Amino acid sequence: MVRIYLENMVPSDVSNAVRKTLADLHERGYKIALGSSSRKAKIILKKVALEEAFDAISDGTNISKSKPDPEVFLKAAEKLGESPSNCAVVEDSMSGIIAAKAGGFYAVAISDAKKSPIADLRIEKLSNILH
Repeated sequence: MVRIYLENMVPSDVSNAVRKTLADLHERGYKIALGSSSRKAKIILKKVALEEAFDAISDGTNISKSKPDPEVFLKAAEKLGESPSNCAVVEDSMSGIIAAKAGGFYAVAISDAKKSPIADLRIEKLSNILH
């Protein structure tokens, strides 16, 4: 099932609002990394034409521990040349928020993660990060 879904992914699977938010962040001078435990992250980014939207990628191919361990985010920050205290992690899962906080990151909760009592900020949609 997952394989069929991956094979059928196309650029329109990512909203224009998400693409614009990533572009706006870059225009404002922010570096953007993707931190995912998935070993398929790069394949997915290519399928949805977002591989150029990220300055760094940390994924299941370069980590040995999954969230709630902060390794994926720590490696992403390292690839950006930034300290965790200078980075924000946007997460949609509780384990991701736990990982972000454990690594010393500012934790922004979206979707299901908004229920987390330890998130630093809760947003309804990704574009709210611009405010």
